[in-house]
Amino acid sequence: MGAKIRKMIDHASELLELVVNVIIIIAVVVAILSLWKPFLAFVQNRESAHAFLDFLGYVLNVLIGIEFFKMLCKPDVDTILEVVMFVIVRHMVVLDTSAVENLLTIIGMAIIFAIKKFLKTPREEEKEIPESKVREKLDVITKGKVE
Repeated sequence: MGAKIRKMIDHASELLELVVNVIIIIAVVVAILSLWKPFLAFVQNRESAHAFLDFLGYVLNVLIGIEFFKMLCKPDVDTILEVVMFVIVRHMVVLDTSAVENLLTIIGMAIIFAIKKFLKTPREEEKEIPESKVREKLDVITKGKVE
C-alpha cells in the first residue's frame, strides 16, 4: 500500500515538473519575442550607454531563463554553476554597484571557476575509456605476455 502511494506521488511530481517546464519554455519564447521592443529602443538611443545596458539587462534575463530551464531538465553541477554565473554577471554588468560589490562579484566568479576547475567530478561519459583505448591496452598486455 505504501509503495503504491509513493509511486503515485512520484508520478504526480514528475507531471508537475513537466507542467512547470512547459510554462518556462513558453515564458522564455515570449521573452525572446519581446526583445524586439528593447532592441528598437536601443537602436533609437544607441549613443546612450544606458540604452545599451537596458537592452543587455533584457538579454541577460532571457539567458538566465534559458539556463534555468536547462538546469530543470538536467540538474547537474555544470548547469547550476552556469545559472549562478549568469546571475552574477547580470548583477555586475546591469546594476550600478560599488567597488566593494564589484570585488565581491569578482571573488564569486573566481570561486565558481575554481569549483568548475578543481572540485567538480568528471561526468560519467568522461570516465569511460573509449573502446579503441581498451583494445590498445589489451594488445600491449597480450603481446607483452606472448613475447
